[in-house]
Amino acid sequence: MSELTDFLLPDVGEGIAEAELVEWLVGVGDPVAADQSIVVVETDKSQVELPAPVAGTVAEIGPAVGDVVAVGTLLTRIATGGDRDGSGTSEQPPRRRPLASPSVRKRALRLAIDLADVPGTGPRGRVLATDVDAYETRVGAPEPNPAPEPARKAALESESEPVPQPATEPTPPTERGDTVVQLRGVRRRVARSMTEALQIPHIHEFREVDATQLLAARETLQAGFARDGLRLTVLPLLVRACVWALGRHPSFNARFDAERERLTQYGSVALGVATATDDGLLVPVLRDAEQRSLRDTARELARLTAVARTRTASQSDLSGGTCTVTNFGSLGTWLGTPVIRPPEVAIVGFGRVTEKVVPVDGVPAVRPVLPIVAATDHRVNDGAHLAALLSDIAAVIEQPLLLLDQG
Repeated sequence: MSELTDFLLPDVGEGIAEAELVEWLVGVGDPVAADQSIVVVETDKSQVELPAPVAGTVAEIGPAVGDVVAVGTLLTRIATGGDRDGSGTSEQPPRRRPLASPSVRKRALRLAIDLADVPGTGPRGRVLATDVDAYETRVGAPEPNPAPEPARKAALESESEPVPQPATEPTPPTERGDTVVQLRGVRRRVARSMTEALQIPHIHEFREVDATQLLAARETLQAGFARDGLRLTVLPLLVRACVWALGRHPSFNARFDAERERLTQYGSVALGVATATDDGLLVPVLRDAEQRSLRDTARELARLTAVARTRTASQSDLSGGTCTVTNFGSLGTWLGTPVIRPPEVAIVGFGRVTEKVVPVDGVPAVRPVLPIVAATDHRVNDGAHLAALLSDIAAVIEQPLLLLDQG
């Protein structure tokens, strides 16, 4: 006789009280092995695949995709012992689904690619979007399947293999072809965070900086970094410039409690780095940034970018920031007006380097120019303070030897 084991939503991170259900990896009646990933949940910080606590057969599934459930909520019941599926015993182990984020599953589905055929290069063999693209280039994707006939469609929908859920779940189109998209996962959290952020009274300062010496320093250092397996971009240099300036202006390396009207200035810089992912914007945090050399900064930024884009970042990787930088220039954008992430009080953005004619010693000359923008919470900092911060960042960018003197 079968026994039922309840699987409750565990505490998936420090201080996390709830999580959004992103995707079921199994259906009712599916056999599962102990420690097999069966459901994907998402918190404010990360996406987590939860494993089955025991081997057995899925007897019941509780919350639906998109539901936000509290820690301790019943997720599923697994039948263990006896004749699990009522159809006789079978020694065949359950088929394990490849590890992949919902957006990658959606991409593979659109290209009619079976993820089981795609070698994963991410942590624990996780299939990344780049793996799907590489597979398509190497083997070529089959023609997408035509829309199934009603009877076949019903049969397909009854199979135990669940259809991958996108990060935003569209509703059926209207007669005019419109589509209503329900926000899910990272997109929903970004929407809520930005609504909260726009309650902050922002002020912005803009500056254009001669990037000649910055680019020359990067060119000089590249070979040495490459020998250590590191690719040196301008971002680590820009990050180091911000960290140096924040040390001189502690009111920007801070968090503001609006309810208590209290500003906490931090002795250590935990710099958030805005990172675009397939599922939306994430901000991993470079901890103890003031203690890191340029080389260590580059190494840790590479790691943080990788875990953010593969959705394998830990709770610690995505929390506790005291200020944020965003490099929208890497996306080809010349300039923007970034939004502060509450409860932080400042953000610094870097645009695309362009060549411009500028006066040099009274003579017109072409120079690579880097646009910088900084924003702060006007409740705790004034425009003059922000201009001073931006001036120090600009000074270090124009004289990067200040960074190299620090290691």
